[in-house]
Amino acid sequence: MSLIRRIILGRRSFCTFFVPRKAEDIMENPDCRSWELSSRVSYLANSVGDLVTATRYSLLAAFSRPDDEPEVTLQTCETIIGSMVRAKRHEEAYYLYDYFFNKHTLKPNSSCCNLIIESRLQQGLVDEALDFHRTVKGMVPDYPSEASLRVLTKGLVRSGRFDLAQAFLKGSSDTFPDHVAFKYMIQGFLAVGNLDKANHLFEEFKRSLSSSIALRNKSTFEFLHQDCPRYEHSRYAYPEYENRVAFLMATFMDYLFKQGKEVEAMELYNESVPANKLLLCPETANALLKVLLKHGQKSHASALYNDMLAQCKTRFDTIMVQTMLNEYCSSESGIVSEPKSRLAYSLGSGDKFVPDTTLKTIIDAHIKAGRIDEALETSNKMFDVALKEVSEQFNPL
Repeated sequence: MSLIRRIILGRRSFCTFFVPRKAEDIMENPDCRSWELSSRVSYLANSVGDLVTATRYSLLAAFSRPDDEPEVTLQTCETIIGSMVRAKRHEEAYYLYDYFFNKHTLKPNSSCCNLIIESRLQQGLVDEALDFHRTVKGMVPDYPSEASLRVLTKGLVRSGRFDLAQAFLKGSSDTFPDHVAFKYMIQGFLAVGNLDKANHLFEEFKRSLSSSIALRNKSTFEFLHQDCPRYEHSRYAYPEYENRVAFLMATFMDYLFKQGKEVEAMELYNESVPANKLLLCPETANALLKVLLKHGQKSHASALYNDMLAQCKTRFDTIMVQTMLNEYCSSESGIVSEPKSRLAYSLGSGDKFVPDTTLKTIIDAHIKAGRIDEALETSNKMFDVALKEVSEQFNPL
């Protein structure tokens, strides 16, 4: 019996396809408020990793109060379906999609549709993924989205369907070119040794990006700095054109390193970033940081990391910190002091954005270095945060 059916059925194991028609069929005294429900499901799925309990709570989303915000309810659906896809529980993901959007009256958004397409592509079911894409296109208001293009391009390239992936890229040529979708295409061609095609796509991306700027009929400065990502409390704005180009250059750096061309790879990096004193956004910095660490360029990675930390004095990018922690904790140097001190500040100020994976990495590093007291100190902080979170999420009404 599948996970979903076991949760839903409970004592009703005689009824294989039982679908709850009211919240009380799922649990006693159900709390169907959308914000509280979304928060609980996210906590159970992402922090605790208990997909069984998370699913049970998520089923209540179908009975959210009519005056609640529908986008919050959809966030609950997206959280649990996404968790199932990441756990390779594809049958459960399909069931949940059908439960929310076919068996009940909720309407899917682009993110939920993308997860089903991603699931099918992960299993190599390209035709089914494309059939689903054609079905929801025009029916779901915000589908396809930029994320849809990324999911389709990535999955099709990994399935060896370069022709279809390129067709999707060309089909989006009238919009702002997506650097992530182009990255998947370039990676695919580099993986099969077609450097010429990869370079051609890179140049095509830059031309399309430049054309988009011109068509906007705005000054270059205004366009390049509008809607750019910012750190909270930061006065920095990031030049978007240069960042998107540098983001793709990280893919070529990785390729050159793999070919044993370390000098050429670092020349590409130095010419595009340090020499131009390019102000990097977190997404581009993370892409470059991972390539530098992957290929042993620790001094350059540390310099880049410190530059990024200098840009934000109160909050930091947790993905970037996790990347550095993983590297330092796997080496003999132990844990790096800067991310540890910033993490301690975050915990002390009560912020909740620090992921458990980061805390566990710090604990493992301390144990590896024989610093048992510091490992226990971090573990206690992690436990205190978890207790506070549980108390807030599941406090009785």
